[in-house]
Amino acid sequence: MRICIAQTRVRAAALEQNFAAMRSAIEKAQRDDSDLIVFPEMALPGYFLGDAWERPSFLKRCQDYVERIAALSNNIAVIFGSVGIDANSRNEDGRIRKYNAAFVAQNGTLLHNSSTNLPFWPKTLLPNYREFDDSRHFFDLRKLAIERNVSLENLLKPVALMKRDGSKVVVGIGLCEDAWDEDYSSKPYSILCQNEKRPDLLINLSCSPFTKGKQHKRRQLFSKKSNDLNLPIVYVNAVGSQNIGKTIFSFDGQSGIYSGDSFTPTAEAFVESIETISLTNPSTSPNASGSVASNQTDEVRLALESGLSFIRDEWGLEKVVIGVSGGIDSALSTVLHARVFGEKNITCINLPSKFNSQLTINAARSLATNINCSFASLSIEESVALTLRQLDEARLQGLPISTPLSTLVPENIQARDRGSRLIAGVASALGAIFPCNANKSEMTVGYSTLYGDHAGYLAPLGDLWKADVYDLCHHYNSVVYGREIIPSATLSVVPSAELSAQQDVTRGQGDPLYYPYHDALFRLWVEEWNRYDFESTLEAWENGTLSKILGTAAEQYLSNTFKTRDEFIKDLCRWWNAYVGMGAFKRVQAPPVLALTRRAFGFDHREAIGLHLARGK
Repeated sequence: MRICIAQTRVRAAALEQNFAAMRSAIEKAQRDDSDLIVFPEMALPGYFLGDAWERPSFLKRCQDYVERIAALSNNIAVIFGSVGIDANSRNEDGRIRKYNAAFVAQNGTLLHNSSTNLPFWPKTLLPNYREFDDSRHFFDLRKLAIERNVSLENLLKPVALMKRDGSKVVVGIGLCEDAWDEDYSSKPYSILCQNEKRPDLLINLSCSPFTKGKQHKRRQLFSKKSNDLNLPIVYVNAVGSQNIGKTIFSFDGQSGIYSGDSFTPTAEAFVESIETISLTNPSTSPNASGSVASNQTDEVRLALESGLSFIRDEWGLEKVVIGVSGGIDSALSTVLHARVFGEKNITCINLPSKFNSQLTINAARSLATNINCSFASLSIEESVALTLRQLDEARLQGLPISTPLSTLVPENIQARDRGSRLIAGVASALGAIFPCNANKSEMTVGYSTLYGDHAGYLAPLGDLWKADVYDLCHHYNSVVYGREIIPSATLSVVPSAELSAQQDVTRGQGDPLYYPYHDALFRLWVEEWNRYDFESTLEAWENGTLSKILGTAAEQYLSNTFKTRDEFIKDLCRWWNAYVGMGAFKRVQAPPVLALTRRAFGFDHREAIGLHLARGK
């Protein structure tokens, strides 16, 4: 059997563009004498659409385009994902019933699912964790079985398709989560294979976002399922980016055929691909070469650059202004944007005050020179001094402003003067956007200034811990470019905001965070599936297990820094309260984050401001 695997770029709610891509793919598959072409889950409307799913006019357009796809299925079978609508029924919210569904078309028409009496095959398992919120919008096959008072086995059956030579093939269809059934009582693929008409092959239509390290688990899971069921599995995933407002996800594709322990990829990661492959001899695939990336750092680089390029195209962005401090975060942000937007579209601005060292100023200039983008250095000393004078004038006129000012006041004034005034002003003058350069460590505890360095169109580093930022910078220098793009001074200088005399990098004075320890600590609070809180962290320290959980670098810091319980609790209270308090308040107002890990800030990390503040013990 010749199967065309259509790893298409799926754009959210862009029906016309998605239809055009699907039509082109079907025409190519027909020229290649394919028996079947398979598209990703929700290939036609997109998947992460928020409450656009509740717009009747959009749903009507989806139905119209489904019919247009079906009309293209001459001399080929077509399986594709879209929204399935049952106008005679209602969801549990009272709105028209919708399914995340697979449609099957052949000979110019849609096939009817006789088991459900619907013109599509509904998804059985709906994920409701992390970024997924499927039951908000969709009904599922399990609920339908309960409603009709029948077993799931009665509704979940394979479909027979006609090949070009006139013979039939029986196909079991599942959608994404239907294969990730480890923690579900229902096992859709196992049920399909227990049917009296056992499938000849299984298909999984996915719209599965990239997560660091996910591909390894994905291959383990699908290989095991192929082995257990003794059937090949055709896996088709989307590429592109979609978002749920505060969190942006890129889709890595990595489609191919699983047959027992072997996996034959049909496309590179993050790249559109329309490839026909022989099911009986999958090794003949022209793209069956390979791995995604050389290592996990390169995998993250590829995900960042691909995700950023998808965003650039879909949001219509062209020019970028970046505030470069000479530090590590702004350096990585600059390299990323230069690679995606082109160095001619990048403007670097260094905005020193009297607290900025010549070392970091020179490093910022060297970075712009190495990348070959425009650069300007604009002092904020005069404008900051003006603001401080006006605060003093306000105090003299009766405002209850204490003197001397808290050290945070002039620090925040500097950060806001850079971001809200100069960077935003230059970006506006150039018709450009500007990013927020904050990393995940800083976003966790709100170590940034609202409307200052917290501002931007996107936080591209917002799902990277500080250690990840360093790893990527070294990787760009040593592997990607093979030369020093990010200056050695940037890589070696102590991380510092340089907002006061107490943050003098020439004296080794920097951020209050010791990143090898605090990164590991914050990860327990943010990324663990069963997350730690203040009490469980303290308990782990008291019973001696925390150092083992956090790892070697953190273990050394723990033993050298905290000699008493009170010392540990003081530091723990400070950062825990920052995380659930002001940090949460700032995250609500933060730019969108490009997701990379198993839990990114935004929709993937739902929280209440000020919940569970610690009082110490």
